[in-house]
Amino acid sequence: MDKIRSSFFKGSYPPKHITHIANGNARCNVFEGFIDFLSAERLGYNEGLDTIVLNSVANLQKAITLLGDYTVIQCYLDNDTAGRTALARLQREFGDKVMDKSALYPNHKDLNDYLMSLYPKKTNKVKL
Repeated sequence: MDKIRSSFFKGSYPPKHITHIANGNARCNVFEGFIDFLSAERLGYNEGLDTIVLNSVANLQKAITLLGDYTVIQCYLDNDTAGRTALARLQREFGDKVMDKSALYPNHKDLNDYLMSLYPKKTNKVKL
């Protein structure tokens, strides 16, 4: 794993790479990060499709060569400037083959944020 995370520090060591899970499918899901991929698994969105996890939108160029072979590219990117910029780049590159799946989680930062909203935290605090 190339990332170190805690509530106080986020870091990684270079170089970062994409993760490509090839199942021989003509459709491919694209995720910004691995946690979003796992969230899609939990929600049943992957359905055995091929997958590319960018591990950072900075890696988008590394994925473009691989994505050219797919007939449908389903993008589960973040609802922020970086995610929208990456989506626009893919749409310019591949046109109608690109599907923006962020409409599934419009009021959330990303797919994981949406998944977490489905399971609100329960508190053990007793109200008096």
